[in-house]
Order: sequence, then structure tokens, then C-alpha cells
Amino acid sequence: MLLRTRITLIVALGFVLLVAVLGLGSYLSDRQDEKRFSEIATLAQSALWDEIVRGATADLVDEHGRLSASDAFRNAALARDRTAATAALTTEGVAIDQNGGEIVAVIGANRDPLMVVGSLGKDQITMQALLDAGTLDRVIAGSRINGLRQVSASEVIILAAGPLNLPGGGRAALLLARGAQGPLQRFADQTGSAATLVTLRGRVVASTDAELWQHAGITLAPRSPTVEQVDYDGRLYSLVSVPISDITGGVTGAVASLRDMTDTLSVSRFISHAALVGAVGLSLIGIIGLNFYLWRGFRPLEGAINAMHALARGDLSARLEGSGRRDEIGRIAEAIDTFRGNAQALADSRTQRERIRRRQESVIRTELEGLAASLDSVGREGVLTLLSDLSAGEAPQEDPLRRLAGVMRDLSRRIVDQHQTLSSMVHELREALVTKTKLAGLQQELEIARQVQLAILPRDVPRDTRIEVNGLMTPAREVGGDFFDYFMVDRNTMGFVIADVSGKGVPAALFMAISRTLLKSTALFEASPALCMRRINDVLASENDQMLFVTMLYGIVDLRTGRVTYVNAGHNPPYRVTKDGEITLVPPTGGMAVAVVEDFPYVERELRLAPGETLFLFTDGVTEAFDPEDVAYGEDRLIEILATTCGGDRPIGAAAEAVVTSVRAFEQGLPPADDLTCLAVRYRGPA
Repeated sequence: MLLRTRITLIVALGFVLLVAVLGLGSYLSDRQDEKRFSEIATLAQSALWDEIVRGATADLVDEHGRLSASDAFRNAALARDRTAATAALTTEGVAIDQNGGEIVAVIGANRDPLMVVGSLGKDQITMQALLDAGTLDRVIAGSRINGLRQVSASEVIILAAGPLNLPGGGRAALLLARGAQGPLQRFADQTGSAATLVTLRGRVVASTDAELWQHAGITLAPRSPTVEQVDYDGRLYSLVSVPISDITGGVTGAVASLRDMTDTLSVSRFISHAALVGAVGLSLIGIIGLNFYLWRGFRPLEGAINAMHALARGDLSARLEGSGRRDEIGRIAEAIDTFRGNAQALADSRTQRERIRRRQESVIRTELEGLAASLDSVGREGVLTLLSDLSAGEAPQEDPLRRLAGVMRDLSRRIVDQHQTLSSMVHELREALVTKTKLAGLQQELEIARQVQLAILPRDVPRDTRIEVNGLMTPAREVGGDFFDYFMVDRNTMGFVIADVSGKGVPAALFMAISRTLLKSTALFEASPALCMRRINDVLASENDQMLFVTMLYGIVDLRTGRVTYVNAGHNPPYRVTKDGEITLVPPTGGMAVAVVEDFPYVERELRLAPGETLFLFTDGVTEAFDPEDVAYGEDRLIEILATTCGGDRPIGAAAEAVVTSVRAFEQGLPPADDLTCLAVRYRGPA
């Protein structure tokens, strides 16, 4: 940028700053005046609206007083005689327009509408919308409520409410209400503007010039006072909006006035624009004159500047005329000649150094490319990319030899890393082979344990036509903690059990085997299920260092009568399915899980199975299965399956198979969360 241009810009900047300071001062002064005007306008408009509302409310309060003292009106209200009430209103000078505009309502002490005269609003607001229940109770109790109230999304009224003493000592609430259009029109007349009443949601309730308001496209924030200018259809309007309060003291909307101020505001805008144009014009004239003066003063230096540009481009033949002069131009010409000689010597030296540098680069690059070939594909590509970037001339300000040294450091690091990675991979591979061998042996042992566990479950059903039984268990892992069993205690009694050991895997499976062995060996010598459960609990709880426990339901069936005696130790209650498919939950016995506390007093209960009835027992692996959305299978789905597969003459094994199929379909391929076990016992009746 030329010196004269910089000087011109500095002076121009000074003019701009001066104009900006003056303009800012004027702007701040105008804003302060506008702020004071806004405060005065909103206060005045708010006071005027409050005065108009108080006047309208006072009229309703006066009418309320006359009606409260009118025996004819009170008798008509008690008798719910609308005709007599209308006559009493006429007598007291209370005019009611039957086409809407005012309403007189009487509501009894039990909030029962006694009478309503007139209607209100375009939505035909009824008395139920005039006051809420709490306010209505206060009015009946003796309070007086006066003021604005929003009764619907598009209706605001002026309301006066107070108690009304009825003949016979009763008390009711007398409500008088009028629309807000009348006060709004008086507000518009006194302000000389188009007035509009809007709700908190910005919906227009009433307006003296609805067409102007709609076409102007005005948007308000009803909770905050607003003073602004609106430009519509070539006219300038002053918009003043103030919030208004309802009978509760809260803000219910805003009243806005829209006044045509075109003549006043147009003159003010013209003066402001003229002042701005004048200031800008004078500033431009001064800047242009200064630039012309500086151009004439700095013209002899242009030759020197051109010569310097030529030397900067490498043109050493450039010369400046006037080297023999004794003024500033002559001294600049001598300096340019000296600079030309030094530049020529510097160019020769630079050419020689560049030739040597390129030869060194070529040798080093060739050696680095050979070393890169010994790296893996990723490292080789990284080094070759760095060499390619160097050849492409990236970062020309940096010494190329230094960049080559950086590439060599990166290459050395990659070679060391590759060696360490290979050594680590060999070590990890050896460990992986050992681990794989151990894992294969462990999996084989777990498969054997699974087969052993499934083998100890009962396979043969009792050869007795009086009873049918079927069980099914699916472990969540290779081995599980669930088990079921059924066995003949004597020729007329069959025992059955289902249990769920806490936890999963090998510990649960071992604890399951111990629990099953103890139960079966004890049940053959102890006829009472409760005493049998207590003996098992004492044995398991006394030496339970692993803190495992098992939920268990054990019962015996008398095959002669169908009587079932059972004890439930914290297990899921089974379902009882009648021959007709009716499903009920077997009552629990309130027992705690086995192996938790010694000497726990288990209690047994009895029920009697009718011929064809079935007991369906299950573990929590059924009801606590989850789908991908983490929704539990639940008991409702289980009941639906049992209702279609367990009743009547259906095969005894159909229910368990259907439940397992339903649960697996519900899980949608997710790994089972728990072992799944089902046991069905059906009584066929005495032989």
C-alpha cells in the first residue's frame, strides 16, 4: 500500500471515528429519549387501562349491590325462576342483552347453577367457566372478586362476584360479567388509536380495528411492556403494549394501541438522514482533496519504488535515473546501485549452495528408500509418503536436509517398533496356544459335566395311571443350577420338587447336586414336606462358606385323593390349571430360601386336585427372560401359553415345550439370561 494511501486512510479513519463518535452520541441520546418516552407511554397506557377497567368494574359492583338488596331477585334466584329474575333485573335497572354481551349468574353453595340470565362472548361462555371451584368457594364464603378474567382461549371478561344471601338463610354466589369490548373501545377513543386485547399466547381477544392488526403482522411478548414503530402500507405507526392483570393478580395478556404517527416520524427520519448524508459527503470531499495533494508530493518517489520492485523480482538490470543528484532522490539511487551489486553476489552464492544441497539430498533419499524396503507394508508406505512429500516441495521454508534427518529418525523408530512388535506377537502366540489347549480341555470337561447333570434328572415317569408328570430343563451355560425331580415315596404317594440355585455355572451345578441328593434321601424317610425342608436347610446352611442358597418348592401328592401337601422356600408360586383351562396361582407358604438361615420354621399348606387338574411349576428363567429392548417375558405371557396348552386332555409335555419355544422366540436370539426349568404334574384321579 502506498504511503499516500496510508496517510489518506489514517485521515479517513479519523473522519470516520469523528463521525462515529458524534453519531454514537446522537444515537445514545435518541435511545435515552426513546427509553424515557417508552416508560412514560407504558405507564400512561397502563394507568389509563386500569382506570377504565376500574370504572367498568365499579358499574358491575354497583349492579351487584342493587341485586343483592332486591328481594324479588333473591326469591327468583332461589326458585330458579328465570322470568322473574329478568323482571327483577329490569326493575333494578340492570339491562341484559339476550343476544350476548352481559351475563348474570347465581351459583349455589354446592356449586349447583341456580340461574343464569344472558350469554357472553362469541363462544357463548356459560357460568361454569366464569370462576374456578376454589375462587367460587371463597366468594360463597363472603369474599368479593372484581376485575378481568380470561374464561377461554379467545374471551376476556370484566367480572364482579360476591355472596348473595338467599331467603331462608341460604347463601349463593352472584356473578356479573361483561365482555371487554366496551372498555377496549373507550381505551381506543381516549388514546386516539386502534386498540387490541391479546392473550398470553398472542391470540387476539378483541380489537377496534382487527383488519389493521392482522395485516400489520404484529407479534407481541404480552408479559413485557413494548414500545416500537411499525411500518405498514407506507404508513408509520407507534405500537405501545402493556401487560394486564386478572382477578388473581397474575398477567393474563396485554392491551396494545396502534397509532398513526406518519407525519411526526417522517420529519424526524428525514432530518436524521439528511444530517448523515451531509456528514458523509463533507468527509469524502476532504479525503479526496488530501489524496490528490499527497499524490503530487510523492510522485518523484514512484521511480525509486519501481526500481526496488524490479530488484526484488531478481531483475538486476534495473537502474534509477538521477544518481548524480544531491537530494533525497540521488541518495536513494546510490543505495539502489549498491544493493544491486550485493544482490548479484548473493545470487551466485545461493546457486552454488543449491547445487551441493540437491546432490546430498539425492544420495540420502536413495539410501532411505533402500532401508524402507525392509519394513512392513504400513511402515514402508509411511516412510515413502514422507519422502514423496519432501520431493513435492512441501514446507519450503524448512531446511530439506533437516527434513531428511527427520525421515531417518522416523525410519529408525519404525524399524525398532517393528522388531518389538514381532517379538511381542511371537510371545503372545505361544501363550495363546497354551491357553487354547487349556480351554479345549476345560470345554470338554464342562460338556461331560453337562451330560452328567442332565443324566441325573428323572427320565422314567411313574408307572401309575393315577398321575402324569413331565419335566424339562435348559441350562443357560454348559451346566446350570436349576433342577427338578419326582419320585414315589410309597405306592400311594409321589413326591415332586423344583429348585433354582443362586448363581450359574459350575458352583451352582455342584450345589444343585448336593441339594437334590439331600432332598431325595430325606424325603423317603420324612413324610412332612415342612420338616423335610427344615432338615435340608439346617444341613446346607451349617457349612455354606460360598454363601449360596437355593429356592425350592417340594410337595407330595396322595394319589388316592388328589391331596397335595407342599412347602415353598422362596420359589416362584406354581399355577393350578383346571381341566377347563381356568388358571389360578397356588398360595405361597411364606418360606425363606434354603441355606440362608438355620432353624427356619417352614410351614406347609394343602390343596386338593380334581381329576384332570394340573400343577405347572417353573423357575425364574421363564418370567425373567428379556428381549433386545430389555422387556421381561413376565407372567402374563406365561399364563397365555398355559391357557392354550395345559388344560383338558392335552399331552402333559405340551405345556413345557410350548413355554420354552415361546421364551426363545421372545428373546430373539439373545443369549439366555438364566437356566429355564418347567415341571408339570397332572392328577388323573383314583384308579
